[in-house]
This record gives sequence, C-alpha cells and structure tokens, in this order.
Amino acid sequence: MQAAKELKMGMLSRLRERLDATFENRGGAEAERFAFSAELPAGRRGPICSVNVQVLVEPQQDGDRVRVRAHLQSNLASVLRPALRAQPEVEPAVSTSRSLVQASGQRMSRIAGNGLQRVMASRVVSRITEPLLRRDFNTWVEVQASTEPLNDGAHSIVPQQDKLASLGIRPSKGRSALAESWSGHTPTGFAQLSLLQIDKQDLPPDLVRRMGPRPFQLAAAIVNTVERK
Repeated sequence: MQAAKELKMGMLSRLRERLDATFENRGGAEAERFAFSAELPAGRRGPICSVNVQVLVEPQQDGDRVRVRAHLQSNLASVLRPALRAQPEVEPAVSTSRSLVQASGQRMSRIAGNGLQRVMASRVVSRITEPLLRRDFNTWVEVQASTEPLNDGAHSIVPQQDKLASLGIRPSKGRSALAESWSGHTPTGFAQLSLLQIDKQDLPPDLVRRMGPRPFQLAAAIVNTVERK
C-alpha cells in the first residue's frame, strides 16, 4: 500500500510540474508540449471510455499561440454492453515480477465490472440505459488561442479549415456569427460539428480592461458522433 501511494504521489507531482512548466511565462522561444491520457479498462475487450489531451504552446514573433486537442471516447456498445453480459473473466495469478500498478489495475477492473453488473441487474436501470448501450459516443475538441495581431482575428485560427472546406463547410468571417453548427446522419449514426470564434471585443468589458492592449482571439471546433452498434 505504501509503495502504491508513493508511486501515485510521484505521478501527480510530475504531472503538476509539467502543467506549471507549460503555462508559466517563458523567456525562450521553444515550443512546449504536454500530453495526458486516461482510460477505464474492461479486461481484454479494451477501455469502456478513454480521454486523450494534447497541449502545444508556441511562442510567435508578436505573441503566443496555444493549441489544445482532446478526444473523449465512450465504447458503451462495443465494450461495456458485451462486458456486462459476459461471465466474469478469470485473471491469471499475479506473479511477483509484475508491478504493483499492473496488479492494482487488474483488481480495479474486476471491481468496476462486478459493480456495474450489480447495478445493471435492476430492471429500472436496465430500461433507462439500454438505448445508450446500443451506441458508441465520440467527442473531439480542438481549441486554438492567440495573442498575435491577426488581420482576420479568430477566423485566422479556426482549426482544420482545409478539411472543413473539403466538406463544403466555410466558417463565417467577422462578427456575424460567434457560434455555428452543422449536423447530419452518417451510415452508422449521427454527427455534429460546432465552431466557435471569439475575438477580444466579444469578451466582457471588465475582462478586456484587465487584458490590456495585447490582442486576443480564440477559435474552437467540437465534433460529436454517435454510432449504433
């Protein structure tokens, strides 16, 4: 228990140091990167859900640019549903050569699986969750923010503009629309794309005064998909 606690504290300490180094004021001109991922396992079937986050901070000639990408995946139909209906998996005995982290992960996976099976045994819960368990959900988020003086403001940093153009999607310029959305059916489900463009003049006046004369713009793209399995 003590070794596992020390390992956990060490991981949290390194994570905090990386975050502090990423967002602190920098004197150099080198780009800084940070990445984080986590998942809820379900034995050999793969993760029930997972999250991946990437952050890139790039100093520019007249400011800074920050890019954040995140992917949240929920495998309710392809992983959780068969896991709930299957017999509990029997894990091989943990040898002394295995790490405490691996052994702890296996125990947590079994505990989580057994707990979910007990919850799902309720008819009320099963009736409510059954439609969800027939689908997988994905969300992709990409955010770009800049303190550079850009001619087209937030429109200049809208993510993946070339890919959007290939789909016939052309984000509006100027302040005509801060938020836009497109949606439609796919061969296996449904997809939705939302775009957000924010320039400094769109922010609350008090916040603008605190930011001083430095430019600011932010653009974000959010893609949600629902796939029936």
